Amino acid sequence: MFPGDSKYETTLQESSWPIWNEDFKFQLKQKEVKKTTDKVDLQSLVAGHFLSLTIYAILEPQKQDVDRRKSAKTLDSKTSKLMSEDEKKTKPGNLFEKTFSSFKSTKSEAFAQKSILEKRRTVGAATWNFDSKLFQNDLKNGLIGTPDIWRPINAIASGLSAADSRRENKKGQLEVTLLYTASEDGLNDTVQLTVNRLRCSVQTMQEQEQFKAPLYLKATILEANKAECYWKSDRFVPTISARWDPKSATVKLTVFKASLSKVSIYISLGCKTKMAKKEMLGKALIDEKSPYADSWNECLRQPGIPKTFWVNFE
Repeated sequence: MFPGDSKYETTLQESSWPIWNEDFKFQLKQKEVKKTTDKVDLQSLVAGHFLSLTIYAILEPQKQDVDRRKSAKTLDSKTSKLMSEDEKKTKPGNLFEKTFSSFKSTKSEAFAQKSILEKRRTVGAATWNFDSKLFQNDLKNGLIGTPDIWRPINAIASGLSAADSRRENKKGQLEVTLLYTASEDGLNDTVQLTVNRLRCSVQTMQEQEQFKAPLYLKATILEANKAECYWKSDRFVPTISARWDPKSATVKLTVFKASLSKVSIYISLGCKTKMAKKEMLGKALIDEKSPYADSWNECLRQPGIPKTFWVNFE
């Protein structure tokens, strides 16, 4: 639900006409009322909220792959059982056994998540804007509901026009906010970058999915080509659109005013494959000589005023 941070996933259905009947609860933020006696207006409460439902398909692995995984799983369980019995004979209940058990659990969870990511394909999405007029069904106990609502599943679009796609150079775009703050003595100026959101075309997302690995963003502020500080996002699955909390997705550098010409910002989009190989999927540079020199110079001319703009990954 937007606006909001909560996300839910249904169980996996294998039928051609899936029925879930699963309940998910989202918290609506109530607006402030002037008086305690004022009645909450449903229309104003749900205004501006909408639901977004994304449909995925999980590809079935080939039979040979299934047999190979079953064999590996059986061998792993036998090995773990032997090690567990040996540990019980020598040092029952020791710290190593607990650590090993925790490691196995974490490893299995990571493997399961990566396995799902490898086989997952995006089918489409549906949206529904909250309409207070549809909440007419009295469900008792003070609850009201809507009748069944059907929405078409549409192909996902990033909102980029053909011209935008050409400028995007097939790598994606990132919205950032740049803020320069000047100090009185010029010895404690700050350059701050905030990462707001990412967007790319469906084709770009599908190309990223081929790496079968979660993505990450990294923003680094350099002085004289030396990395001074950076921000790195949590891992996220390939998507046409993603947002970050401005409070946490921020990197700041304290610098002398005389050294501003030596400051630059390097942003990269990458992933790490199953073979622990790092893949660079896009990069962008912001400084006085980059394609974003106008935004950079305008920000330096207007201290204290944030400047938001899009950068293209190359």
